[in-house]
Amino acid sequence: MSPWTIAGLVLALVAAAALVVWRERVKVGVRASVVFVGEVTGEVQKVTWPDRQQLKNATLVILAFVALVALLIGVLDIVLQWLVVTLPGRVA
Repeated sequence: MSPWTIAGLVLALVAAAALVVWRERVKVGVRASVVFVGEVTGEVQKVTWPDRQQLKNATLVILAFVALVALLIGVLDIVLQWLVVTLPGRVA
């Protein structure tokens, strides 16, 4: 046998071994993914979901809070803008 033939056979054996190892890793990953999805499904079923009234109340509270923060930021912006524009002229 020529050295090229031996090298080709060795390369084919290494490639086959790598393929077997890769397939086993993929199988383990798939099994882990299936277990994970099953656990997630079980946990989602345990969740106590809010009813429509609770969801509506929480949404209104969040919207009111966002409006309050927007108003506060707007007022601060107007005050700071007035300070930056007015005060430098009065200092001199």
